Amino acid sequence: MPRQQTTDDVLEEFRKAYPRSIADLAHRLWNDICFLNLSVSAYLQLYSSQQTVEILNSSAPRFFACLENWLRLTIYLGIKRLTDPAQSGTRSNASFAGFAKLLREAGETAAADVLEEDLKALKQTLQKIRRIRQLAHADLKAVLCEDSPLPELPRNELEILVDAIGNTYSRTDARFRRTQSHVKGMGMFTGVDVLTSFLERGVPLLSKRSSDLCGELENEGRLANA
Repeated sequence: MPRQQTTDDVLEEFRKAYPRSIADLAHRLWNDICFLNLSVSAYLQLYSSQQTVEILNSSAPRFFACLENWLRLTIYLGIKRLTDPAQSGTRSNASFAGFAKLLREAGETAAADVLEEDLKALKQTLQKIRRIRQLAHADLKAVLCEDSPLPELPRNELEILVDAIGNTYSRTDARFRRTQSHVKGMGMFTGVDVLTSFLERGVPLLSKRSSDLCGELENEGRLANA
């Protein structure tokens, strides 16, 4: 059985494939995009189906409502950080623009040119969902608006945007690691199906047990008062 790669193994793979000044950022972006895909996959699997939502609400409605908002905010922040400018003031950003800047400084001009063109197209897609920028930076008008400060993104728009982010990264990464980055597949292993299956079977049993316990306590009370 082949040994599973560790985090250090993957980082070392990046350091062998990329120029040293770029490798750590390339690895960080890859991790961020994988986590974004996992978050989006979990969000869509948990909250896109009315049947699944009913299962969640029958078990721990407040917890899963908080989790829904947390996942949305995590997704908004992840998208915005990846599309931030190369610098904010004097601070360099771990973003696509920052990646392009390091590529150009390392003499990888062709890779930087392609990434910057891809980033322009990505930002055009991002402009269609302007609320992401407002929410990611706690825009006062957006936060204080009458409707929910964390509005739901239409599933198709979210999937298109996250696919575009993954493709933007993969085209640059393939120039150095000579393989296609399959970040989208990371979302297949969220365990949501196992969770909902467990809740669907467990909640009725828990309800029955609670009902039986209440009945037992009620009978004990009657006997004590007899």
